Amino acid sequence: MKLIRPRSFPWTFALFATLFLISAPYSIRAAEPFSFLVTGDSRTEPFLPYGSGQEPRIRELLDLRYSHKPLQLSYGDDGMLRQVMVGAVGDKQQLRLSYRNGWPERIDALEPDGEEQRILDRGGRMWGFDNLVRDIQAGAAGNGPTFIVHGGDITLNGFQGRSLAESPFWQLFNSLLLMRLPAADDGLGLPARLFSTVGNHETWGDPQIEGMLSTFPWLQQFGLSAERRIYAFSYRNNRFIFLDTGDYCPGGTCWASKNPGFDDQMAFLRKQLNQARDAGEHNAFVIYHKPSFVQVGHDPLPDGQNPHPVLRQYAKDMNILVFNSHTHTTERYEVDGVHYQVMGGGGAPQAFAETEHPSSQEELYWQGRPRAEEYNYLRVDVDGAALKVTLHRYRPPQEPEWVELFTVSRKNQ
Repeated sequence: MKLIRPRSFPWTFALFATLFLISAPYSIRAAEPFSFLVTGDSRTEPFLPYGSGQEPRIRELLDLRYSHKPLQLSYGDDGMLRQVMVGAVGDKQQLRLSYRNGWPERIDALEPDGEEQRILDRGGRMWGFDNLVRDIQAGAAGNGPTFIVHGGDITLNGFQGRSLAESPFWQLFNSLLLMRLPAADDGLGLPARLFSTVGNHETWGDPQIEGMLSTFPWLQQFGLSAERRIYAFSYRNNRFIFLDTGDYCPGGTCWASKNPGFDDQMAFLRKQLNQARDAGEHNAFVIYHKPSFVQVGHDPLPDGQNPHPVLRQYAKDMNILVFNSHTHTTERYEVDGVHYQVMGGGGAPQAFAETEHPSSQEELYWQGRPRAEEYNYLRVDVDGAALKVTLHRYRPPQEPEWVELFTVSRKNQ
């Protein structure tokens, strides 16, 4: 590039301008617009190859799955589990299961009050996977989102094999999504097309998260390990921070991770946010599995184990979007300037009942309306400090639709 210097400009200005132009391509590349997708709770229900002849093993799995509530199991002529009665007399939920290739294809729930609701449909789950793949393929061709963020709960458990080489759950996810994504190229600036936090189901029967580490080996280059289940990276002047809320908590919701513990993770979060702020990064995207605010499915994280007091301190400095899963529902909150999106519509059995201790903050997605069966994923368009957040949702039997949730625009730092 030829630099034309007006005679009135001192030579030092010309030198400065030349140096700026030499370094400008990197800065422009780092801040150019991009988009990414967000999903969560995409796991299927149990893979049960044992049949009625292995009821002790099936019951062991379901006892954990349904928090040791009383269970009555019924089998079809083919030996497959067809009906599960969950709960005590007078408060029983009836689950009816149908299968395809050994995996649950549909689960209908009959509630104690007589209301019937489909909670899992393979067609809805596959709609999500197919559209994630289609959108990322378009992005790889230069016209769409470039990678996926996952909020956790990809597998069900490690009892039927932990590593990708052994686990039917990880193999299913690999074949339905990962293997169908285009490879990361040199121009992407990232080693892969999917980045996930650790869900509680990723640790169930797999305390060393062998399945996750073997399925997503590229996460190890960011520091993810069995001993340290957190990591972060910067991408085009944005910070992505992945925390670990840990395993199942008996009797409620808690921050159960010891890899590292809550206080150490909050120190890591502050360090990342301080670095992002000092570097002038426009946005921080924070991903952890159990939600800070939620009203359906599971309780929110309790006081003293909730990252919100840390996050709100930085909301004046940058846009902060938090992505959670875990509760098998979709919800949205804006609290103290921090945007929270609960992404539980990835294909796991859906939740409709209010949890025992729901958040008191205003829920901005359903806004008090009755909830419906819904499969979805999120698209985030990033252009400097301007964000556009839209949801691609499918509510059978309606046609899928894109819904704009919110936009954020602030002056560049």
